[in-house]
Amino acid sequence: MPVSRENVLYFDPNSGEQAAVLKSILVRMGVRIRNVAPEAAGQTIGCLLGRKGFDAREAPETPALAEPVLVLDGFTDKRLEILLREMKKNGVSIPYKAVVTETNLGWLFHQLYDELAAEHEAMSK
Repeated sequence: MPVSRENVLYFDPNSGEQAAVLKSILVRMGVRIRNVAPEAAGQTIGCLLGRKGFDAREAPETPALAEPVLVLDGFTDKRLEILLREMKKNGVSIPYKAVVTETNLGWLFHQLYDELAAEHEAMSK
């Protein structure tokens, strides 16, 4: 299998069956999974991805996050389409999803979570 440059930051406060199914899909696709622990929610997206220039913050604020989050890095449109199709086919539903951009690399993980939560709420109305 070719080495993928795709990475996923994955946070799941419940870590149940859905998490296992999602991780299975990602492994089959050759995607690198970086689990985000609750205490890492105060780090930047760039730091969590291991990008140069994004050092770990000491004693960051780590608010509690209630929903699973999937942050996708390095995916082509075609590979993103495949991932989303496989998630749907296997009953994996994660409403809080984002693609890494130059802008959100510097955001704290919990800030991205808050933005996704606000967007999800606005779209649900």
